[in-house]
Parts: sequence; C-alpha cells; structure tokens
Amino acid sequence: MIIIKFGGTSVQNEEAIGRVISIVSGKLKEKPLVVVSALAKVTRLLCMLAEEAEAQHEDGVKDLLRQLRERHFNLAKNLLAERPKLLENCLQDVERLISDLETFVGGVCMIGELSPRSEARIISTGELLSSTIIAYAFNANDITCHWIDARRMITTDDHYLYARPDLEVTEANIKRIVGLESRGADLILTQGFVASTDKGVTSVLGFEGSDYSAAIFGMALDAERVEIWTDVDGIRTADPRVISHTGKIDVVSYEEAAEMAAMGARVLHPLTIEPARKKNIPIKVLNSTNPECEGTMVVRGDQAPDGPKSIAFRDGILFVKVTSDKLEGVTNMLGKVFATLYPRRIPVTLSGATESEVCLVIPEEVGGFKEAVEELGSWASVTVFRDKALISVVGRGIVGFEGIGDKVIEVSGKVHMAIMSANMMSESFVVDHDKLQVTLESLHEYVFKEG
Repeated sequence: MIIIKFGGTSVQNEEAIGRVISIVSGKLKEKPLVVVSALAKVTRLLCMLAEEAEAQHEDGVKDLLRQLRERHFNLAKNLLAERPKLLENCLQDVERLISDLETFVGGVCMIGELSPRSEARIISTGELLSSTIIAYAFNANDITCHWIDARRMITTDDHYLYARPDLEVTEANIKRIVGLESRGADLILTQGFVASTDKGVTSVLGFEGSDYSAAIFGMALDAERVEIWTDVDGIRTADPRVISHTGKIDVVSYEEAAEMAAMGARVLHPLTIEPARKKNIPIKVLNSTNPECEGTMVVRGDQAPDGPKSIAFRDGILFVKVTSDKLEGVTNMLGKVFATLYPRRIPVTLSGATESEVCLVIPEEVGGFKEAVEELGSWASVTVFRDKALISVVGRGIVGFEGIGDKVIEVSGKVHMAIMSANMMSESFVVDHDKLQVTLESLHEYVFKEG
C-alpha cells in the first residue's frame, strides 16, 4: 500500500482534480490511500467566516457562505456533468455539509463567541467538502472509491486547533477501519488535517497539517512510501517564490527535512517526519503539475549525502532578549524563562543562553505573549525586537562549510543572533527585515553556486 496526499493547489479546480485522477489511476496496483486537503484558499475563507461570526457580522457571514456554496457546487457540476445521478447525490452531500455549517455558524454569530473548539469545527469543513466531491469524481471515472471520515480514525487530545494524536489508538483505528472499508474498492479516500478527540469532538492537526495526516496513515498501514504532491518540483534549495533559479534536492534525510520545516521552509509540515521515520517509510515530494519530475526523496540519514541542502527563512519573527542583572546561571535562566512560556504554549524556534541572558526567536505573536513578557519583566529586563527575520542554512555537516557567517554579516550589515542548532543540522541568523531579500539571494548564490 502507498499513501498519496494532495495539497490545496493540487485540488483547486476541475483541471487540477483531473490531474489527480490521472496520477492516482496509474498507481491502483499499489492499493493507494488518498489524502486530500481543502480546495486552495478555502481554509482561509473558513477562518474569515469564523471571525465574521464572532464579530456578529451577519452580512459578512452570508456572503462567505454564498462563496463557499457556489465554488463547491460549480466544481461538482463541472466534474460530474456527464453523470447526472452521481451529480445529484454529490450536490445533496455538499449541501448537507454546508447547511450544517450554516446552522453552526449561525449559533456562533448569535452569541458572538468563538471558542477553539468551535473554530476547529468550522475550519475542518473544507476537507470534508473537497474530499466528498473528489470521491464522486473518482467514481464518475469508473474508479471505485470509498470515502472515509478521518475523524473516525485519528484520535487526538483536546487542544482543538493544534491537536496531538494518540498514535497508539489512532494506529489501531486506521488498521481496523481501512481494513474493512477497502474491501471491493480500488482506493480509499480521506481527509488531511481533520481529526477528533476521544469524545468524538472535531479537532484539527494545526494549519497545513495534511502532510502530518498522510504520514500517520503511512505509519499505521506500514506503507511502502508516502507521496506528498505539491505545486513545485520537490524540495528546493530555497523557496522559489522568493529566490529565482533554485535547484531541486534529489535526496534529503528525515532529520534535514524536519530541520527545514522547523526553520520555516514550507514543503512539509514540521511533524510529518516522525511517523515516517518511526517505520522507515520513504517520503517522496512531487509536483502534481509536472508529474514526470522525479521530485525529492526523504530517507534515512545514511542514504542521503552530507552538505548544505536548503536555505530556509521566517519573516516577521519576534526576537526577544531576557536579561537579568544577576548571574543566574544558564540552567536557572532557561528554567525561569521556559517556565513562563511553556504553560502559555508560546512557540520558540531557537534559543541561546548565557549566565545572565536568554535570546529567543519566537515565530509569531500568539495569545498570552503579552502576559508572558509582563511576568518575565518582574525579575528581568525584557526587550522585544520586531521587524526581524530568521535565515537558516540547513544540511548535515553544515558546520564544516566555511564562510556562511561572514557572508551574512557582509550583506546584512548586522546580525542580532547567530547560532548553530543543537543537532548540528542548521546555522541560523537573525537579521533586519529590510535586509532579508538581499541576504537570502547573496547567501544562496554563495552556498549553492560558489560553494
């Protein structure tokens, strides 16, 4: 069995879904389980819908629901025009999902309160809608497709918007349910991102969590490989939307791919790697608009070459300095800082510490950050720098690649923090936002052309 995951841009319209059907039809002998995301930009629309409902903007809610209904109805009609009975059934299923959402959002709008549990319920609808239509499209093309609700299989904790799966329970669920539902089917189709708590309440695996879902299915089913289909030719040496003339990476290790994701590269969800690594399942990153391209293979470390692989970045970070007027000691400094951050679930990408100072890279300002700063300020001086960016050169053996720091300083003019990751997989630098683009371009040229 193989797992094939298609992201939002790979299922964004009739043409894209036609490519999906073509790709999958050539792999039926490998017994695929297909995981799909919501149509491109639908999750964003649903987030806006949740915000409008909380603000009690009835007209805004109605308009967004109209857009949601029109887009999915039109897609179904285009895909199933020649199969009127399937089209009728599909439209009924789509209308049921949207009507249920409309009722639920109406309740949120009435009370003007949006809990994480309610938001998860709203934004999960995108995957349910897309997967419903795509399942009908497969069957319309005479490919027997059985649709399964991922909420029956992936069981999580109750952190509804960033839920963590109970992998033991989830694995048992997947084996049992897929084993039953796969009988008589050419393929199984389910949703990424979507899950439920042990009480059956809808949860989601964090934004862009469909990759993680695919890896979990692969782990549970001992898949031969997991294929992640995107809109670029595999993993690149940098984000091609930001830097021109990037190169394709043929092979990368699990650890390097995880480090890229953690440092901001938007190829794989940061948690995707662990389930695959646990069972030594290769992950292949491919381009649905160019299926002939071999893409990138993510494998064990001993199967991947050393050296720089990619330059990742995070823009708009918060760079935070916590300084004590006493020599607290590294252990005490880190302990006191993270004792404040951890209970508030404030994410930290990188940290460095001395006897009296801790420097933090925080990817975004989240709820509780202001309160954390106030608490830290009761015993230390806290300085928050905005308009900063994080640049990371990622690759096993990066420590032996000379001149990276000199090049960053030469181009950016000022480096606020430079740090080698504890796993020696990345060398990172905090620079001013207005120097990000030129530093990325110069560093990429140095590492992958001159280097």
